[in-house]
Amino acid sequence: MKIKSLCLMFVQLVMFSSLSYSQGKCQDGNFWQTWFKESQFVGFGNPPTKNQIGNAQLEKANQYYFGNNLTKDYSKALELYKKAASNGIDEANFSLGLMHHYGKGKSVSYQEAYDFYNKSAKNNNPEAQFNLGLMESYGLGRPINMENAFNWFEKSSRQQVSRDRYHCNELRGGLIEAQYNLAQMYHYGLGTQKNLTYAAMLYEVAAEKGMKEAQFNIAQILHYGPDELLNYEKAYSWYQKAANQNLLEAEFNLGLMHQYGRGTFQDYVLARQHYLKAVQADIAEAELNFGFLYYYGLGVPVNPSVAFEYFKTASKKNLPQAHYHLGLIYKDGNGVQKNDLVASQWFKRASSLGVIEATSMIKEISMRESKVKIETEMARKGAAS
Repeated sequence: MKIKSLCLMFVQLVMFSSLSYSQGKCQDGNFWQTWFKESQFVGFGNPPTKNQIGNAQLEKANQYYFGNNLTKDYSKALELYKKAASNGIDEANFSLGLMHHYGKGKSVSYQEAYDFYNKSAKNNNPEAQFNLGLMESYGLGRPINMENAFNWFEKSSRQQVSRDRYHCNELRGGLIEAQYNLAQMYHYGLGTQKNLTYAAMLYEVAAEKGMKEAQFNIAQILHYGPDELLNYEKAYSWYQKAANQNLLEAEFNLGLMHQYGRGTFQDYVLARQHYLKAVQADIAEAELNFGFLYYYGLGVPVNPSVAFEYFKTASKKNLPQAHYHLGLIYKDGNGVQKNDLVASQWFKRASSLGVIEATSMIKEISMRESKVKIETEMARKGAAS
């Protein structure tokens, strides 16, 4: 029993990513306030360059936006970002894109957001490229275009991010969010041809950087294939890392791997522990497998009554095997009163969802009922004679 990959999820950057305001860590932000009060030069010596003024305006705009040392004021931030952009500061275009995108200091305008992002993206701003990919994929201000989204995510994922405005250099290999979204597009064939090998490579890049969703999805590919990518040991390792970040779908899969001894040693007790965590998160497949342990006595004493409760919960989420096992319990009278009529109803549900064994059970119950009728009729005739 496997749980499907996490639903297709394009990760969105939080308003003003960490990159757009990380520079203050490298040099005292008061520098700009001292020499460029309200973005005007007040010091001595040579007048500032256009770029220096623009950077000062950007810094002041950030302070108004975040309320850092100044009262938060989106309108003032917006005006200063515009001035910084006119002075050639690319990051101001990105910030203007965000403000138009999310309606900060003005009403939402996806078209204007797109235009500002596009200006920044042309200068290889990976965050702007990423957000353009989001707008194309969600159809914000334009029709959905997955091919364009793919191209923007690909560009963003390949950028080496550098920030040295405050004499600070930060280099890293592409935006993790873009790499994850690009992997999703290869995984599901959106905007490009489906390619699980490329998807796995990109998931692994994002997974190595700590993204739990990527850790889970690379584990899924390594766990379930295709055959040429199967690697149970690595799958188990990635599930563990995702579970350590409280991704409970990973707990379920760790339970599976311990139950069947794939990628690790078989241990029903550990399987139960992992399933229990997933059950508490209302994961249907975990409820079903928890029921299996008690129904078949795997690592615990056989207890049809406990199994019945978990199968019943899982059946509410329409899991075929939950329907089938409820049918078995009613058919055999394990933990409940025997009832062929109710058993047949559960088997019919399971059969309609493709459980072949359920069809056989329906026939078995029908034949048993026919036999009982024949025996009853014969007994009646015998008594009459």
